[in-house]
Amino acid sequence: MSEITFELRPVITRKESGRRGLVGPYGEVTLGHTRIKWPWSAAKPLELRLHGAQVPDATYTSLSTYRPTLKAPHLVLDGTPVDMSFKSCAFRKKDRVLRLSWLDRTYDYTVTGMKKGAVLRRPGVEITTERRKNPAGKGLCSWGTATGECDAIDLALAVLFEEVDTFELTTYAAMSEVFNKVTTPRRPEPMD
Repeated sequence: MSEITFELRPVITRKESGRRGLVGPYGEVTLGHTRIKWPWSAAKPLELRLHGAQVPDATYTSLSTYRPTLKAPHLVLDGTPVDMSFKSCAFRKKDRVLRLSWLDRTYDYTVTGMKKGAVLRRPGVEITTERRKNPAGKGLCSWGTATGECDAIDLALAVLFEEVDTFELTTYAAMSEVFNKVTTPRRPEPMD
C-alpha cells in the first residue's frame, strides 16, 4: 500500500469518551475509555481500548485524572506488551520522542505541537496525524495519512495515541517542568 487516509471523530457519551472512524481498507475502529466522574480527584489507572474488525486489539493503561497520559504507561498490542520510553528531561524538540518497541519493530512517536498532531515513524513507514475542528460540532477530529508499506499494527498504534494526552512530549512541557522546579521550593530533608 502506498497511501492510506483516515478520519477519527470524537465520540462522547455519559460513560465513555473516545474516537471512531474508518481507517482505509481496515474498516471501522473504535477507541474509548471510561469517563471519570470527578476529574479533580487523585490519579487512578485509566484503561483505553482500541478494537476493530481488521485491526489488532490494543489496551493502554496509565495513571490519569481525566484522559490517558504518559504517566506509568502500559500498552498491550495484539496480546504482546509494547516497550515504551522517552526522555522526560530532554529539552530540544527532536529529543522529546516516545520510542516504542513491539516484537522486532521500533517506532518513534513525535508530536508536532500542543493539540496539533503527531508523526509515528518506523523504517519505511510514516503516519502523520493532524487535529482540526470537528465539522459535526464539539471536539477535534483527527485526520491521518499513512505512507509507505504500513499495515494494521502501524495504524493501530497511530490511532491509539490520538486519544492519549501527549503533552509531556512537547517543548512547552519541558519549559514548564524547568520553571516549576525553579519556583517550587524543595522540602527540607527530615532531621534525625
